[in-house]
Amino acid sequence: MDEFPCTKCGLCCKHVGDVLSQNSIEYKTSPTVIKDLINSFPYKVNEDGSCSMLTEEGLCKVYENRPIICNVRLGAKLLNIPLKDWYKDRAKGCNDLIRKAGLSNDYLVQIEETSEKINKITDQSSKLLNQGKSSKNFKKRIKNHRPK
Repeated sequence: MDEFPCTKCGLCCKHVGDVLSQNSIEYKTSPTVIKDLINSFPYKVNEDGSCSMLTEEGLCKVYENRPIICNVRLGAKLLNIPLKDWYKDRAKGCNDLIRKAGLSNDYLVQIEETSEKINKITDQSSKLLNQGKSSKNFKKRIKNHRPK
């Protein structure tokens, strides 16, 4: 998984003032490196708590050059957290905001587990084949199910 599967609900940008507040639980529980990024946020926060770079359509005006604090992928690298774990944690936060705002479930962030499961099953099958257990059983099943 390379990119965070953002559903573009815009809630993180609409509530950036909450996160940037030094009184917020997010701020108080963040490591120093994150607090430093929060303290250096380069854009104005509107009176409603939204980022001044948020368009009326709910998109970021400076997305390609957004601050590090707004870049989920860079956050994982900065904190030296495995990307998948960081994405799962961020998805939980997103989904909490989405539910609290009463948005459609279509906006919920889904972290894909399918490829992980397939890899696990493939690994298990390979181990069995290498041990010779599966190939014998497979040959028996084929022999028993041949058309007569």
